[in-house]
Parts: sequence; C-alpha cells; structure tokens
Amino acid sequence: MKVALVVANYAWFGKRPWKGITTSVPIISAVLKNKFELIVIDANVNEYSEEMLKGKLEEQFPQVVMITALSVEYFKAYHTVARLSKEALPDAKVIMGGVYPTVCPEEAIEDENIDIAMIGHAEGRLDLLLSYLERGDYGSVECFEGIAYRKEGVKRVNPLEHYIGDVPKMVKPDYSLIDVDKYLDSERKSIANQNMEMKGKSASIISSYGCPYNCLFCATRTISGRKVAYRPAEDVLEEIEFFVKDKQVESIIFIDDCILADKERAKYLFQEIIKRKYHIEIQITTVAAWHLDWEILQLMKEAGLSKLGISVESGNERVLHKIIHKPLKLGILPDIVSMCRKLDILMRANFVIGFPGETWEEIRDSLRIAEELDFDLIDIHIATVLPKTDLYELAVKTQSIPEGFSFFSDDVNFGFGKGNITTDEFTPAELMVIRAYEWDRINFSTPEKRIRACRVMGITEDELQEHRRQTRRHCGMYF
Repeated sequence: MKVALVVANYAWFGKRPWKGITTSVPIISAVLKNKFELIVIDANVNEYSEEMLKGKLEEQFPQVVMITALSVEYFKAYHTVARLSKEALPDAKVIMGGVYPTVCPEEAIEDENIDIAMIGHAEGRLDLLLSYLERGDYGSVECFEGIAYRKEGVKRVNPLEHYIGDVPKMVKPDYSLIDVDKYLDSERKSIANQNMEMKGKSASIISSYGCPYNCLFCATRTISGRKVAYRPAEDVLEEIEFFVKDKQVESIIFIDDCILADKERAKYLFQEIIKRKYHIEIQITTVAAWHLDWEILQLMKEAGLSKLGISVESGNERVLHKIIHKPLKLGILPDIVSMCRKLDILMRANFVIGFPGETWEEIRDSLRIAEELDFDLIDIHIATVLPKTDLYELAVKTQSIPEGFSFFSDDVNFGFGKGNITTDEFTPAELMVIRAYEWDRINFSTPEKRIRACRVMGITEDELQEHRRQTRRHCGMYF
C-alpha cells in the first residue's frame, strides 16, 4: 500500500513561517518505511502552492494520505491539505495526526475530507492502524484506541488509553526519505529570522518527550501524559553523529521539555559528546531551573553549551504557585544567573503575563524581577488560552474569554503573540503595549545589555535597532 506523509505549508494564510524538519516526519519514516511504500511530500520546505501540492498528490497517487498537524494555530492549512487530498484522490483515506487532532479531535473530524483523526503519539500503533486499512478491516479500525472518526454521519471518539511513556522503546528517527540538506539550509534561515544565535548549519534534536509537571497553560500532559519518555542515549548520540559527520552540522539545538529530568542520563549524553570530540555548539531551548547546578552546567559548557533557555513564567510567588502551579522557587535564580555568567553561558528567560486572577501589580512584579535578575535576554509572552489546558478551563470559569469563544472562527484573536484573556485588571491591548515597551526597556537599557542581547540573537547592533523599532511599532508582534 502506498502511503503519503504530507507537511502543510505553514506560510499559507499569512501565518508565521517555520522551515525546520517537522519532528514527526523522521519518526513516522522509521516506523513505516519497511512496511509500506512511504513517500514524504513537504509543501513547507518546498514552498508549494495549493495547486502544486494537489499536483504532487495526483502524480504519486497514494492510497492513504497522512497529514502531520503540528499546532492548532495552523489548522486552516491542515484542512486545506485534507481538501486537496480528497479533490486529487477521492478514494484515498485521509488521516490527520499530531498536536491539533490530539487536543481538538471533535473539531478535526467535523471535516468530511478527514476519515480518521489520530489522538496522541502515533509511533507505537500507526503501523497497525494502516495494516487494518490495507486489508479493509474496518471493524478493527472502529475499535482502535485513540482515534476520532465518523460513522453514518455521527462523530465518534475512541479515548486514548496509552501515552508515549508507555511505549517500550522510543523510535530512532530515520532521515533517509527526506533531503536533509535542504532542511538544514532552510532551518538555518528560519532560526536566524527568529533571532537565535547559531554557528554554521544547525539541527534540532528531541531526545525525550513529555513533562511531569502541571503548569496551568501547558497541554503537554494531554499530548504525552505525565511521564517523561526518554529515547535511548545511544540513539541520540548516533543522530548527533549523523548530523555532525555526514551533514557537517556545527550547532545542535535540544528542544526537549525536560532534558535534565534524568540527571544521570543527561550527564552521560554530555560526557559522550565530549569524549567523541564532536566539537559542536549546543543550545537548549528550555530547562527547569531546579535541575541546574554547578556540576551539570560545567559539564554542559565543556560539551559545547553556549545558550540556555529558562522558563521563569512569573516573578510573583502567588501567581507562580497558586495560579500557574509551577514548582519554582524564585530564590534559586540569582545563583543560577551568576553561575551561567561565570561560565559564559548565555541565558534567555521566558516570562508570561496576563493570567486570570493576576493583578496589574503582580504583572509589574514579574517585570521587576526580570530586570533585577539581569538575564542576557528576556522574552515576555502573553498568556493565551489553548485547547485542553487548565488555563482554558479557568478562563471559561472566570469569564475571561467571551461566551462562545472558539479557536476556529475567522475573527478570533488567536495565535503567536496575541492575547485573548480580558479581566477587570487588564485587556489584551494593554498587555501588548506593556509587553513591547518593557521588553525594550529591560533588555536594552545599557550598552552592555545591548551587546549581550546581540550575542544571544546573533545580530548586529544596527539590526538590533531595527528589530526594536519594529517591535515597538507592532506592539511586540515581531519579537
């Protein structure tokens, strides 16, 4: 059976572009390539128009089209792929998987162009589902765990019973079906556009899935469960070796939620990177502050760590613990900043403002702490309700979003950089203004801070000035 795995063009409908390797593609390739005739059609990296994608589908003529749906923000693009698939291949089965159908299965399956919406991680069971489709065993399909489908016009959702942490062994990504060089070149441009410092070609790696914590705004536990699922360390090292030795990659970016949760495994990974003399620059997008100490920071620095992301979220203890439910003690942060400065590890910190129940003065507390801690760069995000999160439930309960709010209406203020929560203390417009101007004031108030910010962002001082100007004029939408 011929199966096409399709990546939508993220730039359709004016959304923010992103050109890296979609993480699900090499995983699904590893699971399916020896069991089915699998092809990958990436409309994103190839910048296909709708008509070009439809032509590719007609040319390849698969019996099954699988759409990888990364984020709710791009839902229109995914449904466009489903429509094009049915127009080109009326008899093909269309399956949508990923974060979007996992958190919104009922909405995804409303589209009659989609036959099955897959909930949760697919690598442990996707091959079985496809084998049922291949032999026409629709009775088994209808009983399959963690899918949504329609029968006689009625939507049905089979709940997910097992999460990624229940898979006996994580899958090692397989890049043989994609033109890796094209992605690496595109990802380099994409990351540069997002103002992340980098050295030469850069590749992103995810070595573990999931997060055991319970932050208000996060849907990770809905997607992955409460366990952290670790890929075998040797597989991760082999993937790094592939990028470094075969593709001349010089920078590796770890995008795990909790790479340091298993400290001994993390130590082994970084010790082996040193031992194998990869001589790479390492960036970690986010770590939990309570996992950091001098020993692990020193080891990571020796392995090549240049930049570290840390999620503080709030500088107010009440908001941090009573609203967000993040187990962070603010008192540990000054020592972490000091250690990173001594080791010349650049720190980029995330703050989130605008939660239901948060006061304007508590927002000011976060900004004061952000300034006092003197990170190399801070990002200020506006709390945004997302499906299947406690934040969404709280916003509904406190009437902080309009009655009848939908993530899918044309006029909804939903997406990267936009707030959708209103309380007696603030409006989204007020949050956008304070975010833009305090981001500018805190990050760039002295020549030294501007130099450090340029190092983090990988841009010149002239480029920084323009970046600041555009951010102010668009109320934070460009940072």
